[in-house]
Amino acid sequence: MKILNKILIITVLCAFASCKKFLDTKPYDFVEPSQYYKTESDLNIGLNGIYATLKADWTYADNMISKMGLEADEGFMGNAGLLTSVAGYSVSSGDTYIRDYWQAFYAGIFRANLLLEHIDHAEVSENIRNRVKGEALFLRGYYYFMLVRAFGDVPLILVTAKSPSVEDTQMPRTNYKKVYEQILSDMETAAGMVSDIASIGHGGRVSKSAVWGILARVNLAMAGRPLNDKSRFEDAKKWAEKVIDLGYHELNKDFRQVFINYAQDKYDPKETIWEVEFWGNNSVGIYTSGGRVAINNGIEYKGTLFPKDNPTIPANTGYLRATPVLYERYSPVVSAYGYSYDMRRDWTIAPFYYEWSESKNSVDSIYRNANNRFHRNSGKWRRNYEVVRPRLSTRTSQNFPLLRYSDVLLMYAEAENEINGPTPRSIEYINHIRRRGYGKYLNGIGNKSESIKSVRVDNGGSNYVANVSGSAALSLFAGGGGQEAAGWFSISSQKVTKLTITNAGWGYHSAPALSVTYSGGGTGSGAIFTIELTDIKDADAPTANTSSQSNFRKLIKEERSRELAFELHRKWDLIRWGDLDEKMIEVKNYAAGQKSDTFRTNALTNYSNYSARDTIWPIPAYERGVNGKLTQNGDW
Repeated sequence: MKILNKILIITVLCAFASCKKFLDTKPYDFVEPSQYYKTESDLNIGLNGIYATLKADWTYADNMISKMGLEADEGFMGNAGLLTSVAGYSVSSGDTYIRDYWQAFYAGIFRANLLLEHIDHAEVSENIRNRVKGEALFLRGYYYFMLVRAFGDVPLILVTAKSPSVEDTQMPRTNYKKVYEQILSDMETAAGMVSDIASIGHGGRVSKSAVWGILARVNLAMAGRPLNDKSRFEDAKKWAEKVIDLGYHELNKDFRQVFINYAQDKYDPKETIWEVEFWGNNSVGIYTSGGRVAINNGIEYKGTLFPKDNPTIPANTGYLRATPVLYERYSPVVSAYGYSYDMRRDWTIAPFYYEWSESKNSVDSIYRNANNRFHRNSGKWRRNYEVVRPRLSTRTSQNFPLLRYSDVLLMYAEAENEINGPTPRSIEYINHIRRRGYGKYLNGIGNKSESIKSVRVDNGGSNYVANVSGSAALSLFAGGGGQEAAGWFSISSQKVTKLTITNAGWGYHSAPALSVTYSGGGTGSGAIFTIELTDIKDADAPTANTSSQSNFRKLIKEERSRELAFELHRKWDLIRWGDLDEKMIEVKNYAAGQKSDTFRTNALTNYSNYSARDTIWPIPAYERGVNGKLTQNGDW
């Protein structure tokens, strides 16, 4: 599946640029670049070297997906040993994670500059030259976008050093406004050069759709803090609209399947427009390039490794924990047992962990106590769906999304709201996302892919007996084409008085029947019920949320979190909205009021360490030692 899997053959590029020192003054023996970039193969190897930055351990393969605090109020590092770094907002200019982030993206920029400087000498067709050039320009722009959001002013380097002299490696920081101008220039130029996504057939390579969508993201960033250029909302809307009006992209009907596809090495370019590709588990062959997706940011496996002949779920660190604040953002909760109609909640925030069962000789899913509010893991990436064998505890082949179609719809709605307030088109896009999240598009049954909304007791019947604990008898819903729905009967004077839904199920196209299971005996009969199914419009945004610009803005912010949690957008979103302080303090106060345990303590440490200066990272001390012209950010 993975088209860019042979990244490790870029040994020539590794000679060109140190992976650890982007302004290294040490000379290297290597092939003269002007003599190397001659053929299409040469260009593709050089381009793959630029893409390789995305799958480095210092970026999306490892650090960024759980160890750099990018989840903000959505999640926190559950490993106390890592809370003394940026993972726990204990930041310093000597932080190695921040240094490695800086160096990785500048290494990618160096490789892009090198290719761009020599691409015109290649003996290839103009179509090939333009495609490669467009992808290189876009990636350079994207890497600068990752840097300018994190550090503010950064050196803007558009050519490679002509000599290894100290003078050529001393580069002052460039004002962030100028860096953004270059990002726009690179990406807008690339938009006319890269291929259509339909002709590429997957999201592992940069396409026009990817460029347009990321341009919408860049313009939204420029419209917010610190630049606050409100005119950029028009361009954000324009670029998002180009993706939508292409008519190619659509939401996958099943929110869960989006992430199962990453585990099963399946492309879905209509939904996932751009993704980081990982390949293999680094145990077989020389061309494997696995990451730690679903290990760092997956569901915890507790206990020792189980027998190798039962590789159901290997050991996962489960570093990334969800906050109760995120958990409660999904609504409405429809029963005392915490069931939500929004299917995204229990997929995004796993309500269980994995544990080896000796008696069953298999892995069990052990559900967490509802009171352990800080114990839940990020759950979008699940290893039980993986197809690569063996499943190891060190690397997976699961991809990581950089741009999904739902994000494009959300960006359009946000930009349109800031320009014109709520409009029918922007409200429609939000409702599409919510309907998918509530499971309304499952099974292809149109408006009849529903859950149990309510059960009314019309006649309580007689001779119903409560279970041995005296609470209620168990009720199961069957028929109607759906599955999984369940609830508890409440019984008084041997009559059924009400039914509490514990799982609203999904996929119903007609009202199911009820069956009763007793744990304490009984011959109850005669009860009559009316079961109401949800309607597709039950998922739609309430009118109050779409009645004004401010109310719709609040809804869009919450919907971005519900839909995109743990996909590395949240901290940047909160910064550009000016909401980071408020949200981080909210989680800290929540943690302070909870019963003490290990993970509540970790959360409290994380959010107590945060301060207002964390909207930007310090310039790495190591880089300032190499480059004497780098100044430090003021608050650091």
